[in-house]
Amino acid sequence: MAVDFNVEGTIELCPPVPLAQLWELAESGDFCVAPHGIPESELTALVEREAWVLVPDTDSGTDAQGRPKAIKYLRVNDPETYSYSVGRRLVALSAWMGEAHEFDGELHYQDGDVGTRA
Repeated sequence: MAVDFNVEGTIELCPPVPLAQLWELAESGDFCVAPHGIPESELTALVEREAWVLVPDTDSGTDAQGRPKAIKYLRVNDPETYSYSVGRRLVALSAWMGEAHEFDGELHYQDGDVGTRA
C-alpha cells in the first residue's frame, strides 16, 4: 500500500523580509524566489513545479537587478515530502528571517497513515 505525503498552504512573513537577508537560504535550493509582479496563474504553476516558493512583497518593488526587494509570503505545495523535511525548512526560514519577523498562516500536512495535521 502506498503512503501519500503532502504539505500545502501559505504563510505570511510579518513584516516582509528583505530578500538580501534570505539570499543564501534561497540559493541553497530549498526555496525558489518568484519574480516580482508574477500573475497568480503563473505563481500557482511555479509553486506546483518548485514546491517551496518565496513570494515577493509587491509594495517593496525591485532592486537594480530586477530582484524583489522583500519577501511577503511562503507558498508551498510539496507532494511526497516527509514531516522532518517540512520542519527543517521552516526552522531554516525562521532562523534567516530573524527575531524581528514572524510567521502568520498555516501549512497543512497530509500523512497517509496518520491523517492531516496543521
